[in-house]
Amino acid sequence: MSITIEDVKKLAKLSRLEFTEAETAEFVAELEATLAQVDAINKVDVSNVDLLEKTINADTELRADEIKQSLTAAEIVANAPDAQDGAFLVPVTVAEE
Repeated sequence: MSITIEDVKKLAKLSRLEFTEAETAEFVAELEATLAQVDAINKVDVSNVDLLEKTINADTELRADEIKQSLTAAEIVANAPDAQDGAFLVPVTVAEE
């Protein structure tokens, strides 16, 4: 598959990114290299590879669940720079338009 400058410009527009002409040309080369790597992976013969039925050994010993005392809301926010009614108070990070 060949990547064109128009493809990169379309992707940039969809991603709401702006690139210079030099950056656009650089991305064409980078995307083509990436697709070449994916194509090489697709060409690997895996017909003789057994599929993994399970990824964990069934004989693995797991630790027992233990119920432990958890922190109260007051303890959780005790070191917070600003808290109110058991909740963290943080500055507004999104401006309203």
